[in-house]
Amino acid sequence: MDAKVKHMIGQMIIAGFPSPRLDDQVRRLVEDFQVGNFALFARNLLTTEQICALTAELHQYVYEKNGLAAFIACDQEGGVVSRVGVGTALFPGAMSMTASACADPYRTGKNCSAALSALGIRGNFGPVLDVNIQPMNPIIGTRSYADNTADVIKYGVAMVRGMTEGGTMTAVKHFPGHGNTSSDSHLELPRNGCDPETLRRVEFAPFKEAFDAGADALMTCHVLFEQIDPEHPATLSKKIMTDLLRKEMGFTGVAITDCMAMQAIQRSYGIGPGAVLAVNAGCDILCFSHTYESVSQAVNAIYEAVETGVISVERIQESYDRIVAMKKKYGVLTPPAIDVEHAKRVMQDPEVLAFNRQQSRESMLLQYDNGGLAAMKSGKRVRYFAPESIAVTGAEDAERAPTRLSELAVQRFGGESVVYPMSEFDEATAAAIADPAYDVAVLALYNARLRPSQQAILRALETDGRPLVVLLMGAAYDVPLVKRADALVVAHEYTWLAATSLLDVLETGEFKGRLPATLPDTLPGTLQ
Repeated sequence: MDAKVKHMIGQMIIAGFPSPRLDDQVRRLVEDFQVGNFALFARNLLTTEQICALTAELHQYVYEKNGLAAFIACDQEGGVVSRVGVGTALFPGAMSMTASACADPYRTGKNCSAALSALGIRGNFGPVLDVNIQPMNPIIGTRSYADNTADVIKYGVAMVRGMTEGGTMTAVKHFPGHGNTSSDSHLELPRNGCDPETLRRVEFAPFKEAFDAGADALMTCHVLFEQIDPEHPATLSKKIMTDLLRKEMGFTGVAITDCMAMQAIQRSYGIGPGAVLAVNAGCDILCFSHTYESVSQAVNAIYEAVETGVISVERIQESYDRIVAMKKKYGVLTPPAIDVEHAKRVMQDPEVLAFNRQQSRESMLLQYDNGGLAAMKSGKRVRYFAPESIAVTGAEDAERAPTRLSELAVQRFGGESVVYPMSEFDEATAAAIADPAYDVAVLALYNARLRPSQQAILRALETDGRPLVVLLMGAAYDVPLVKRADALVVAHEYTWLAATSLLDVLETGEFKGRLPATLPDTLPGTLQ
């Protein structure tokens, strides 16, 4: 194959790698396939100094090998999906922002852009513009701003404007919408059966508004829209990625796929065939979050498809031109300057840190209090029950240090901590509930509507009879699960920032948050 075509195909790949340094996988990807772009995850991002060193080395290495510097991006949505886990890059997630009395998504976007740019990261896979219509959605939930189009546009597009004006490529996701599904594309192929008119009015609208506001990139969703293309999910659908996106919406930017190794693609189509379909559908950059092998399968399939005429060279050129234009716009045709001391100042800016914490504190919602908070502060023996904040979806980082709310609460207020398994009602937790040696129970739940074991723990404490305070560390959709509690608080997300902000507000009693979504009357499949 012509060397120029191979070079262009390499620019159409963005890949992950396993370590916090420029490792052998990076070298093999660049040497073997001329991979031109890299996605970073928590496993790659440890400290400000280390991140700056890594991105500088990546830019220089890729430039020396390919003649173009790397485009480096990460998922910095805020909340539970925050690949950079330090300093000013940590801010509340989407639904927390909608709930916050002092939310300023435009300012947050500019601050996020400043942090990422200082670290040598010029692209953000975010914000999430999915309208979370389905309360039982296992993968979007509080990553969405709301369950209604108006709020998603209000908050999400402001975030887009802030990041874009700050000089960060903003890849809005998951085009054209992952909010109305009840399955996770990391694990299977979700389906959306809505009619096209409703889709355009409700789920597609935030993306069109974002494009008009300056978003020049997007990330696709692996969702099958049955009434638009019954054979291919959005990522692989020409009807969606060309006819809808380019012709109808007029989008001229860069279309990036969600990870092509997710089971929605791998199990249903195969990585190689899926890659060919994605390119022909109109996708510009194909994402592979983890392995060399998945990139190899995809690139070799694309090589063969070009050689046999299944993919035209003109189609490759079209994407290549968009990618080069993007690199030029964001200053990465050549390696950008990265100043570690400047990055340290940006990452520890006290004004931004205080603002992020204020937004988090003012998102805390007191659903009701019938004496529970007073009982918690009465000096009686309090026992805190909470799960460990392990990664529970494919979008979260397993490498992130876990948060244990019960331990943080005991450090702040005294009492006893019980850390229970995220998805198991074990004997130790049952014994701790039945134990007579406490007077007040404080129970933290994390998206319990999706976890029967947490519902069982809740029921056990409800029937125990002692005063009970329930803290929802996930979506407010869990509110209907609670049948008896003396106080109910919604914190929206289980992160260190949210947990410590919640403890601040429990101490002061200053709850200012609002309900960011409509509560369902019932939750299918939950314990009554």
